[in-house]
Amino acid sequence: MTSRPPMAVPQRQPQRTLSGSGLSQSPTHQRTLSQQFLPQSPIRKSESFSEQSTDLGDVAQGRFNTLPRRGGSRLKLELANDGIEHPGFSESPQNLDAISVNKAFTPSRVMSMNDISDAGDMTPHTSRCQTVDEDSVPLPMPPRRTRFVVPAKRPEPSSTSTNTPPKKDARPKPFVLETPSIAPRYPNMGKPEPTGKTRNKDAAARACTDRCVGFADFYPWTGSHPEDQFSDSIIRHGFFDKAPAQSTQEPASAKAPLFPALKHKSGLHTLSTIFTGILNQRRHSGQITSPSTFKPPPRVTLTDTKREIWLKDLANPAISLRRLSRTIPHGIRGKVLLEQCLNKNVPTDRAVWLAKCVGANEIRAFKRKGVNGIFVMGGEAKWIRDWTVFVEQFVESVTNAFSENDWKTKVTYAIRLATHLYAEHLLDRDHYMDWLVAGLENSNQAKLPMWLLIIQIYWKDILKLRRHGRRLVSAILSHHSAIYYHPDRDILLPLATRLQYLVESLLTTSPENFINPGIWLKYRDSLLESTISSNNQTRSSAFKSIDSRNDYLTSSNAKSQPALRSIVVQLLDSIHRTPLDSTIPKQLWKTSENKLSIVRTVLEWCTSLYRPGIAKVYIAASLLRSSSDLDVDVTRAVLDFLDADPLQETARKQLVYHLVSELTRSGHFSIPQYIQWLIARGGLSSAVETTRDGPCATRLLVEIPLDSLNESMRNLRATLLRRASFSVEDEARDMALALSCVKGTLSVPLDSRDPLLHRKPMSLKKLSKRIELSSRSLKTTVSSWLSNDFVGGFAQTMQSGKGGVELPKTAFETVRTLLEAAQDFTMLETVLKLTAASSNAELLACCVDTLNLHLPVFSATGAAKPLFQTFYGRLKTLLEEQGVGARPLLASLANLAPRLTGLEDVAAQLRNDLIRIDRSSAADASSPLSDNMATQLQDAESELSEQIEKLASYTSADRPTMERLFYAIIKKLQVYWGKEDERQRLCCILLTRLRVFDIHHFNELTKGWVQHIRKLTNRPPIAQLFPPLISSGCLSLAILFATVPRTQSAQFQSSAVGSASIYRQEILQMLMMPFSPNAVMTSEDCYRFRIVQDRARYEHAKELMPLIHGALAEYSRNQQAAIWQPLDDKQTEDQFLELLRDLVLIDPNAASQSVSLKSPDPKLSALVEAWTTKLLVPNGGGGQKSFEQVLELANEFTLPFCQVKLSLNLAIDESSGPEATERLHSQFEQLSKALDNAIDANNIMWTGMLPSLSNEITQHMRNRAESRFLDIIPSLKNPPNDALFSKDIHMAENLLTVIDSIFRGGSGPKMSPLSSALVDKLADLWDILASRTDEYASLRSAVLSHWLPLLFSYLTLYTSPSASLTDMSKLPGGEIRGRALIVLAGLVQELDNHPTTNLGKQAFDIALALVDSLPEEARLQCVRAVKDVTADPRLRYLFSFAPNPAEDFMLAHREKPPPGINERRAMAMGMGMSMMPERLTPFVFRRWEILNEPTPNVGENDTSLSLTLFDARKIK
Repeated sequence: MTSRPPMAVPQRQPQRTLSGSGLSQSPTHQRTLSQQFLPQSPIRKSESFSEQSTDLGDVAQGRFNTLPRRGGSRLKLELANDGIEHPGFSESPQNLDAISVNKAFTPSRVMSMNDISDAGDMTPHTSRCQTVDEDSVPLPMPPRRTRFVVPAKRPEPSSTSTNTPPKKDARPKPFVLETPSIAPRYPNMGKPEPTGKTRNKDAAARACTDRCVGFADFYPWTGSHPEDQFSDSIIRHGFFDKAPAQSTQEPASAKAPLFPALKHKSGLHTLSTIFTGILNQRRHSGQITSPSTFKPPPRVTLTDTKREIWLKDLANPAISLRRLSRTIPHGIRGKVLLEQCLNKNVPTDRAVWLAKCVGANEIRAFKRKGVNGIFVMGGEAKWIRDWTVFVEQFVESVTNAFSENDWKTKVTYAIRLATHLYAEHLLDRDHYMDWLVAGLENSNQAKLPMWLLIIQIYWKDILKLRRHGRRLVSAILSHHSAIYYHPDRDILLPLATRLQYLVESLLTTSPENFINPGIWLKYRDSLLESTISSNNQTRSSAFKSIDSRNDYLTSSNAKSQPALRSIVVQLLDSIHRTPLDSTIPKQLWKTSENKLSIVRTVLEWCTSLYRPGIAKVYIAASLLRSSSDLDVDVTRAVLDFLDADPLQETARKQLVYHLVSELTRSGHFSIPQYIQWLIARGGLSSAVETTRDGPCATRLLVEIPLDSLNESMRNLRATLLRRASFSVEDEARDMALALSCVKGTLSVPLDSRDPLLHRKPMSLKKLSKRIELSSRSLKTTVSSWLSNDFVGGFAQTMQSGKGGVELPKTAFETVRTLLEAAQDFTMLETVLKLTAASSNAELLACCVDTLNLHLPVFSATGAAKPLFQTFYGRLKTLLEEQGVGARPLLASLANLAPRLTGLEDVAAQLRNDLIRIDRSSAADASSPLSDNMATQLQDAESELSEQIEKLASYTSADRPTMERLFYAIIKKLQVYWGKEDERQRLCCILLTRLRVFDIHHFNELTKGWVQHIRKLTNRPPIAQLFPPLISSGCLSLAILFATVPRTQSAQFQSSAVGSASIYRQEILQMLMMPFSPNAVMTSEDCYRFRIVQDRARYEHAKELMPLIHGALAEYSRNQQAAIWQPLDDKQTEDQFLELLRDLVLIDPNAASQSVSLKSPDPKLSALVEAWTTKLLVPNGGGGQKSFEQVLELANEFTLPFCQVKLSLNLAIDESSGPEATERLHSQFEQLSKALDNAIDANNIMWTGMLPSLSNEITQHMRNRAESRFLDIIPSLKNPPNDALFSKDIHMAENLLTVIDSIFRGGSGPKMSPLSSALVDKLADLWDILASRTDEYASLRSAVLSHWLPLLFSYLTLYTSPSASLTDMSKLPGGEIRGRALIVLAGLVQELDNHPTTNLGKQAFDIALALVDSLPEEARLQCVRAVKDVTADPRLRYLFSFAPNPAEDFMLAHREKPPPGINERRAMAMGMGMSMMPERLTPFVFRRWEILNEPTPNVGENDTSLSLTLFDARKIK
């Protein structure tokens, strides 16, 4: 197209002169010299032509495939040719070589001399590639005539360099007529002269060049030229080579019509009109109107040899593409085409030309098959998709061939070729981008740099589409996080640096692609650490902005204080259940920017009676200490809490005293500030203020630890207390007396003046009880003396190296008991640290058991793992020093290690070491229960011991012998059962020694024996048999729970009598009741059994639930039987309530199922009702609670217990039929009414229990709340009532909280499709915002301030991480989801008119989160809906569609419809087809057919883009 020769050029017209004047006029249809000889390519550079220069215009055009236009007017182009040298306009057809073939000015483009005028055409013409600049010029005026001067001939340098000057030719020369230098010239090309002769070559050689050159209108006078013969006709009309036709008026003189017109004022206008008409007529006379005859170059079948030759020619830039287009070989397509171009090193532009030729023929082949348009489009799309896959495979195969020598060159070529194909839209861009992103996602670290290099070429296009940009950012974040936390990060530092740079650039340039809640939460921490380390303010602000936008989509919609309190309480309960999880406290402080509200909730949780245990005090203390790092005044927060909460319950006051005591010790509670606060409130003035039941704020002055006060603070405290009639001296005497009692119990010598010197020491049990009932100040004083003075004294003597005595084991147990009574675990931690240096394995084992029992407390203080590591280090030392003697410590550590997270390998090693020691020294190892077992065995026991020792000599246990010994020991054990005989304990020792030989077989034997015990109808209590076995490790809880049947079969119910009918109740009682040392169980055994009981609550909660259910069923069934039941015991009932409270907090749903019995006994029903009421109202009366009463009692702390109570009220019996259905319906209606009343009363704290209800109730309540919520939202048809505006807003917030509670919790389906009503309401709000009337001004303000934020908050439920885990594309309602996105897109644009609000960005973020799970079909529907009505780049990004590259061309066909009746009449009247109406139709831009050298055959309109699109005309 760009190298086309002039078309349809007529022959030269004869010159003529105007009669009566000396003016000469050029022929009507002639060309200027610049039009004849300048190269026709629009990208031709303005370079001077020479013989040695090679024009590579075709190659350049094919490589870049661009059509740059020649700027400027026609006059500029004519004047720019003045400096063109002469040889560029005359190329000899006899002098063609391999290089000159590729020149723009080739013989195929040179016209014959018959078609060229002598002087050139002065007529302006329209360029073939019309430009915008030329379109603005209606009719260009004729340019001035250009005069070409033949330059002087330059002497050619001689091939041989000589210093001798050439000799001067002195011979006479004949006269030769020299051609004037100003004579216009043109290439002769062998054209015969007018005289009938042809110029010889010698004459041409004398014309300054070796090429044939003719000179326009210059002939040497010889007298024989026709122009030299004068006649009357020549004198009047001028000389013509060919006489004009007689009918034309051209030969007439223009003097007569022009001269008179020039005399008038309007002469200039008349002359202008004449010339304008002439130019217009000339323009239309050469207009190209023929349809396009373009066809892509055909393909032919060639042999392999010829095909190779053709490919080599294609790789040679010197060979013209027009020549190669004649014989494009068959069989080069797909991946073969790409590989051939790579192997032959075909220039990229020529390779693209070949791909276009092949693709155009392949695509046209589908249209020739005769199928309809749909199949043609589908076939074309499939071919392009396959072609894209070939390109992808080609690039991937080349980049993976690392071992090849020229790998870099090939990779560079492959990437460049693929990039050119992509840039020219010759690939399926969606598929190609998807392949790029998938390759980056699945790439390993070795190939990651190459993928990053490739993908950065298409970086901008990928990030402009949501589908691919989101995945690209996710992949980069994934690789960044993996390398950031990689152990060999220093080796991967260059890659890490590159990824860090890419991530930081993406943060600032493409933040929308980071709006992905699930991915953001996953990689946020690594991104935050790297961003902080970079210390870039811009990137930090970008990170914070993205973090806040993702947080809006993930956090709860209800930002009110109750919602935050619920979240904080849930996190605190999680810390209580799993105290070793260090991530939960971080989440706690991130829930809100208002840290004081979090501190207030922590204080309420710590002092709540619904959270049992003392560990919560130490959890709260640790959290409050960490809050001081966040600039929180802990003292002020505690004092404000005391001022706001009256704290009437004594138990809550004790918790406050304990918490303040711990904070005072660590320096986080300021006593001077507290005393100043008291004085500012008026100080103390009444004795009531210091009594045990007095106000907590004033009684705290009595309870603060005195050992943490200096002398001045003690004096000030005493002064304030004396004003309230509190005797500080009596307090001091009580403390001194308490210390004397403690010293007496520990056998510490008393002072001679001590009044207790001659008294009998108080028993440990009694002393512990008194300390437990004492004030906090006395407890801390006693604890401080025990830790620092008593135990610290032993530690100092051991460290001094003077041979001091170690702390005795009995003394340690006494200290531990007293500190546990005082609940001072800070001092107990100090005692454990001081005792860790001991060499007594049994003492260290007691320390480890203490840590095991109080693990939640020590985990809260952060001392659990450090203490374990300390004792683990001591174990290694003792194993080297004592060997088997370290077994007690090993056994205790092996029991503790599995409870600590992150120490799984250590736990397995300890367990294996314990088994190895037991097996290797079964005969002489010290029993964990006794050191002198052999001396205590008698008769039968001695014989059994000898047999066990004999069994230990074998390498493997003999199962028959083991079974015989097991049943022999069991037989003896059952004989001593219930008699408190010490020999029962010795049997447990024998079983422990026997167990190590084959643990698995021993457990099977034990399980069968327990099953036998369960079925016994007449036996002693279980509590006298199983605890010693469990404490010694012979019987595990797993075996015990496995023997408890989970279901109540009818056969078992009828056969279970006597003791067998209360087996579950006995097991439950055994796991709850405390045990005291006796002949069967020592104090160590009792302490270990306490550990088992404590672990059963937290680690075996799922097994305890059915046990409770079965125990209640047993109790109900045995009401009529004359047998004592454990649940009749008052102490057991209290312990059962404590156990049930712990289980409710661990798993409320399971606890609800445990107490909800079907067809219960009336007495049991009343009992269970009373128990659950006590859980809900500890200090209130029992009895039935209605739904409304339960909902009124609901708050953050009572929520689990309200859930149990609600489930109990909803429990139905097993009866079926109309009565059961009616009862269920009645309960359902009562609950619905109670919930509605609670919402109306602004009571929404009960919403937390909704997810735990049945799916039917939950779904019904959700639908009901959603319906009410959407009904409240106003519209133009239903404007709100101004009087009820604030009430409606409040109601909508409450309903939204209800929906949020159901949506974010529960075991039912968490996700459902968007409702059509929701989309309608969204559209209604859009209509309100779009209205511009003043009537709705207040309504628009309300929508912006309240209704739209509420509706957006509701939509965030569908964008939470839990919702993103659901594959929404598989759910129904894709069309509704698409409608919602279109409405959100409209709101995004509409909210641009309200820039003061942040709602536009929120709407856009919600749309981003929703569109990620939109089905493909719905997305395409959205694209069709918005692409023709808006050009907003945000919407293009949202729906992932790129603009059509042909949209900017604005090309259209001017077509004439088929002639109808009116048209035929016009033709009959002689009006012709030119008068028929025309219409413009869009031009279909075919990328594959844009070829610069389509075919060797030259036609009038055979270009790839039809010349009619540009109003092109023929040059004449």
